Amino acid sequence: MLPRMRIASWFAPLALLILSSSLMSAQDAGSTTSITGCLKQGSEKGGYYVTAQDGTMYELVGKGSNLAQHLNHTVTVTGRETKLPEAQESKLEPHEKTEASGGKYVDFQVADVKMVSASCP
Repeated sequence: MLPRMRIASWFAPLALLILSSSLMSAQDAGSTTSITGCLKQGSEKGGYYVTAQDGTMYELVGKGSNLAQHLNHTVTVTGRETKLPEAQESKLEPHEKTEASGGKYVDFQVADVKMVSASCP
């Protein structure tokens, strides 16, 4: 009986760890957001951003080749807010502040981009 209790005492925390990891992954998968706005060229090389209707500027990360073809178009980007590594963020932050004109800015990992209109309002 004693060996079974030892096994159970190891198994229970392991099962909880696996279960909590699964739940956290499921929560992350559900946090996808879509933002619609005018796609603009950032001041840094290869940078793009979209300003949402609420004035928040989203600095876009990823899908660079797809973004280039929609420059100055109204687009809907789908993805999630992300946090860049500190070294990369400190390098980009001055550009983001300028592009946001003192407003709120967020890094956004793009999963998909769709053109809404060939022009911006």
